[in-house]
Amino acid sequence: MTKRKGTLYVKSAKTAIGTEKIDRQYFTAGPSPKVGGFRIIPKYEVESITKYNFVLPEDQSRVVEMVRKLAPKYGFDVEVVDVTKESIIHRVLQEEIKGIKTFPTLIIDSGEKIEGNISKEQIKSLLSDDH
Repeated sequence: MTKRKGTLYVKSAKTAIGTEKIDRQYFTAGPSPKVGGFRIIPKYEVESITKYNFVLPEDQSRVVEMVRKLAPKYGFDVEVVDVTKESIIHRVLQEEIKGIKTFPTLIIDSGEKIEGNISKEQIKSLLSDDH
């Protein structure tokens, strides 16, 4: 039996998760105590860099878990695609992504889809053979 395929499109948000301090040491030239000379002076700086992570909104995260749990029961392999993390070239080449405006969106190989606030019953109905 051939497994059917589906794709769940989600959109995460880039969220600041904290800052990291980085010590940096470098050298600079300065006047020498002797006339006409130069000396090397060590300098130290501390930079703060904001760290980011991609976080799925709670409603989309819930749908991802439901789909991952239900899909194998109905003979589906489902790929989860986070469009925020996809490269711009990949997004341009995939016609399917261009048409998606609401997240999450689940599309199966027959072209049928459900989108928005997806319930467990909607997922079961889409994945079952008698829909």
